[in-house]
Amino acid sequence: MFLFTSTPTQGTASTGASGAGRAASGNPVIDAIRQGAEKTGAAFDYLLSTAQRESSLNPGAKAGTSSATGLFQFIEQTWLGVMKQDGPSLGLGSYADAITARSSGGYTVSDPAARQAILDLRRDPEVASAMAGALTRRNADALSEALGREPNRADLYAAHLLGVRGALTLIRAAESAPGRSAAADLPEAASGNRGLFYDRGGRARSASELYAVLGTSPGVPAAAAAPTTAPATGPMAYAPEAGSGLRTLFQTDARRGPVSDSVARLWGGRGGGGTAPTYFPRSNDGPVVASAAAPAVPVPAVTVPAARPDAFPDGAPLPPLRPREYGGGRNRAALASPSIES
Repeated sequence: MFLFTSTPTQGTASTGASGAGRAASGNPVIDAIRQGAEKTGAAFDYLLSTAQRESSLNPGAKAGTSSATGLFQFIEQTWLGVMKQDGPSLGLGSYADAITARSSGGYTVSDPAARQAILDLRRDPEVASAMAGALTRRNADALSEALGREPNRADLYAAHLLGVRGALTLIRAAESAPGRSAAADLPEAASGNRGLFYDRGGRARSASELYAVLGTSPGVPAAAAAPTTAPATGPMAYAPEAGSGLRTLFQTDARRGPVSDSVARLWGGRGGGGTAPTYFPRSNDGPVVASAAAPAVPVPAVTVPAARPDAFPDGAPLPPLRPREYGGGRNRAALASPSIES
């Protein structure tokens, strides 16, 4: 699978344009991402999985800890930089012209209203997708030159999240010092992305662990994530696939309660999937009776011997009958006697 097409398709990122021969999906956000891939030559499935991971395909998503906004969670300075560099080739030259590169680094817009209008375009799915495709190609070129190989998904997503310099720091650490804490090398990024740099128990992930996490996104096999020079972190043959949501037998990310209806029937009262009968079989010589609140479990009918009492004289329940070949079927008096021989 290729992360880029051979020749980027030029066009306008404004609303309403569509690639020739492209079949609409019926979802305007997915169609916008596909259009952005076509315009820039970036792979559609990579852009789609990145948008799923960054915003759950919500064009209005806004981070609570930074200025990140939109489908691809662009922060303000990154957005202004990509718009300045790639806006003209994507039909957004008027916006690019309003942006000035500062000699000290970064970008600015002198007119506050124009600046806000440019930043608001992050919520436009088509513009955001085109900018994400353009950024992906720029990151790929820089990573390829620095690494001496074609970047993979983990490399590209690391660059999207950390910038090219931060991505190279992580990649090289995953190769040369895989057990080293990723947060130790990238403390600022770790403070703003604790869910990535730390596991649910608060343990700092190593460089190789974080690299693998970044390469595992919706619809992307985990096996393609790790760099070839980084050693495996441990046996994974029986580990749940990342993102599967399975945590315990009675809880998943998507469903609270038993993981299946069969589990629900076996373990009544745990929630979800149905209710198991509430009974305790007294003996094996009669049909099981379920409570009124639960569906009855079909049990083959068994003939109850007329001579057998319901209980010992003191009210204790009788044990199950022995099979006849082992002496079962004694008379009522023998069964009811407190001095039964075993």
